[in-house]
Amino acid sequence: MVLRVTEVTQGTRRRRRSDGEVTRQKVLDAAIATILEVGYYQASSNSIARKAGVTWGALQHQFGTREALLLEVLNVRWDRFREELTTAEIRGSTLEERLDHVLDVLATHYAVPEHLVQLQILLDLTHNPDTSEEAREAVAAYGRALNDAWQPLFVQALGPAARFRPLVVYAFVAMRGYLQSQLIAASIAESVGGSLQRDLLVRGVAAAVREGAATRGVQLD
Repeated sequence: MVLRVTEVTQGTRRRRRSDGEVTRQKVLDAAIATILEVGYYQASSNSIARKAGVTWGALQHQFGTREALLLEVLNVRWDRFREELTTAEIRGSTLEERLDHVLDVLATHYAVPEHLVQLQILLDLTHNPDTSEEAREAVAAYGRALNDAWQPLFVQALGPAARFRPLVVYAFVAMRGYLQSQLIAASIAESVGGSLQRDLLVRGVAAAVREGAATRGVQLD
């Protein structure tokens, strides 16, 4: 059985009392804030509990283990991103305008500091030999679900060219890479380019997609 990320803590969610939701959210917010402040490996369960203003016992009651807490951080971020992806309507009379809109949607996930936390969690849970098999399966399922989730954005943006998967993947990887590099650069420097750089990215991706579509007999606007 393949687990989704959200299934890992499903049993815990069913048992959670409604009056524990406030504590749960405090701990999740504290986990993100603590990792951003002191780094992933220094963000112990105790330090997260202190940040949240709760006892270690309360944290354990809500999540059980640090691993389960980190998976729940991924759950929350994934739920929010999926909501953005499923409700987004990509508009624009030109390919450039539509790709610019796609970039805005992707930025809600890939251009915020919380994404740095997500990357650290994913890297550790993937490569740490102490990660449970259940968590490994959940992270792998998360990756597969994400690959399916963002594609409808590019179906709207690329139109008939979206049936050529290499073009869709190229557009997504280029835009995600831009957003992630901007985010990382912003975390260590005060200024990281601006609207000109973004405009060049969008125009470059549009040009590459048009050329790739043309070689396959499809003309875009």
